[in-house]
Amino acid sequence: MPGRMVGHIRFSTEIKLSLLDTLAPQRGPDKRRYGPMFLAKTSFYLAAFFGAIFVFTSFVLFDGDRELKVIPATRVESEIFDPVQQYLKATNVASIDDVNVEVNCWSEFENEDFNVEYLDRGSWRVDAFYNLVRYYWRIDDKTLEVTRDPWNRSTNPTIRC
Repeated sequence: MPGRMVGHIRFSTEIKLSLLDTLAPQRGPDKRRYGPMFLAKTSFYLAAFFGAIFVFTSFVLFDGDRELKVIPATRVESEIFDPVQQYLKATNVASIDDVNVEVNCWSEFENEDFNVEYLDRGSWRVDAFYNLVRYYWRIDDKTLEVTRDPWNRSTNPTIRC
């Protein structure tokens, strides 16, 4: 038997260190190992380990550039502006100055310059600058359906055209 005996007490000369003893040594009068500190340390080390694995695999798997297939346009810019004009003529909204007054969108945007741009993914974007705010509309290339882009945020007063 390794170790030496002094009286009824055995002194061990072996040094036993394990990962569990490093993370959560036995402490206290009842030598409890699994307490709140063990849970906190284990949670931290597991989160760090799996976080490192996630970052590593993200860089390895998603490092290459991906080419998106360009969908060719089936229409020209002049064909795209007509549905936007019809949409604006058919839309009535509350005025900027007075909420109780309803105005036609085309009467507000009639004298503004419109930019038409194809977005390479099957839709067109038409925009116009009005009253310190740029307004955007999306047009589907196949159906010519016009939708307003609501993501445009401004601190200036806007109309809902």
